[in-house]
Amino acid sequence: MSPRRSATPLRNLALALASTLLFGGLLEGIARFLEPPPVQKQEYLWDWSEHFAGGDFYTLEKGEGYPPNEENNVDGLRDATRPVETRAGLRRVAILGDSVAYGHGLEAAQAFPQVLERRLRDDGRDVDVFNIALPGWSTRQESIAYERIARRYKPDTVVLAVCLNDLAELQINLTKPPRLLLELFKRSALVRASFGASRRDIGAVEELFSDAGSGRVENAFRLFNEEVTKLNDEVLKDGARLHIVVFPFRFQVEPSAPEPSVQRKMAEFAAGRGISFFDFLPEIAPVRDASHLFLDYDHFNVSGHERVARWLGRSLQLDGDGSAKTSGSLWPTDAGLDQGLSASRLLSRIKTPASQADRERLFRTIRTRTNALPAADPSVRALKAVVVSTAVDDPSPRVRFEAAQAAFALGLPDPPSVDALIRGVRHDDPRVRAFATWTLGEMGEAAKPAVPALVALARQDGGAGKTGAITAIGKIGGDSPEVVSLLLDELKHPKEAHRYRAARTLGKMGPAAASAVPGLVEALRDPSPLVRLNAVRALGNLGDPAKAALPALIGALNTDVDKEVRKEAGLAISKLPGR
Repeated sequence: MSPRRSATPLRNLALALASTLLFGGLLEGIARFLEPPPVQKQEYLWDWSEHFAGGDFYTLEKGEGYPPNEENNVDGLRDATRPVETRAGLRRVAILGDSVAYGHGLEAAQAFPQVLERRLRDDGRDVDVFNIALPGWSTRQESIAYERIARRYKPDTVVLAVCLNDLAELQINLTKPPRLLLELFKRSALVRASFGASRRDIGAVEELFSDAGSGRVENAFRLFNEEVTKLNDEVLKDGARLHIVVFPFRFQVEPSAPEPSVQRKMAEFAAGRGISFFDFLPEIAPVRDASHLFLDYDHFNVSGHERVARWLGRSLQLDGDGSAKTSGSLWPTDAGLDQGLSASRLLSRIKTPASQADRERLFRTIRTRTNALPAADPSVRALKAVVVSTAVDDPSPRVRFEAAQAAFALGLPDPPSVDALIRGVRHDDPRVRAFATWTLGEMGEAAKPAVPALVALARQDGGAGKTGAITAIGKIGGDSPEVVSLLLDELKHPKEAHRYRAARTLGKMGPAAASAVPGLVEALRDPSPLVRLNAVRALGNLGDPAKAALPALIGALNTDVDKEVRKEAGLAISKLPGR
């Protein structure tokens, strides 16, 4: 066969390939020319992939469970840490929501779940209200939150707080094509046209009203209904009851607002499933200029959250026959409580046999009324000691929990309470350990007898208890070789927070941490500026033993990329003897 003849098929193949590419390019050009503008999603519509690292769910950094004013609780939510245990007569309400329930733009205590709990308890209701909500969550995340967080607290009432953007977010995020096809969607107008991608996403909540018959809006409702059905099945399986609560967007209370067709469609679905449905729009629509209850397009201001709490209490019958009141046997009224409050009387009440509910209420009262105690009352010290020992030794986890809250309000106990707190460090209950380690740390040098127990806890507990123990050791100023060894191990921890806290604690120990100099020098090469900063400060506080670190400190002064680290290196060098 001649070379000319054998090359012919290759030329034909190349020509066909070039023709295909040319034709495809022509079609792509036409598709791009004819393609309508992309849907512009509003700021209140989220793409989960941009916000939820590693999946479609997230929580905040988890707290340690104590003190009561820590920013995040043990579940990674902006709510108080609560005991897992429940008891007869206690009603538990779990509110699943997004940034509205979270209280976007407000203090945590101003969010309607917290306001609702406070109002109900002030009325003598025996109730816990959990705020299980974070910005960016939609119905999918709220369903996950029920299974992963709310369920273990055994709520008997579950409230799904729905905002209208939840439907749009479900449509946007749950109808995405597979990853490979998604990449082609991003790059090719021809692919988008072939698969009907034009106007695939809902761009604004208003479209739920203006384009109600479209396929994408109908699909949004289908996805929402599926998520709610799944959640309702799980709630019923646990012997609880689900309620849907829907909040409007601000445009629904403004002039020329559309008919509330979305709420009506949700109500019809809920009725068909036997799910209680409550719509906040009729509650505020008659209010003149109801937009004054809003902070922005859908978040409520302080007045709005107060209004929601009052309305929700009535709707769920939480402030009526639906929730038993506590006995009120301790004090008849708050006014009478304040008039008769004294440390000696409180001590007597603690020692008086009472039901668990009344004992919980007693310590809750101590927590909320301690400002009425006379500062010079000699019985206050004894009261603090009894409250601390109750927080450690009481057989009821809930009573221990309330006593620990009361101990925080009363202020730091005296040195004789250290023995009880050491028992707390060794307790099986992680909340008791969190209470004990934090309190010992705040007591400072007076708590030195507790250092061995804290070191033991730090070595056996790999979670928040370890962090609390190490933090307490740093505040107390423990100087045993075991402490230094423990902190050097922490300097190599994969998490930045562990490493910088270890360096900071070593610095607080001063010359007693002399054996840590090589580890701190190594930490000057840590990728985290925060770790390097604390390592430099620690070396500056060690005094004479840190002279061996002088070359490393000079190197940090001259070459570290972080301005603050360079500044601290100069200060540390100036502190070294002979400089």
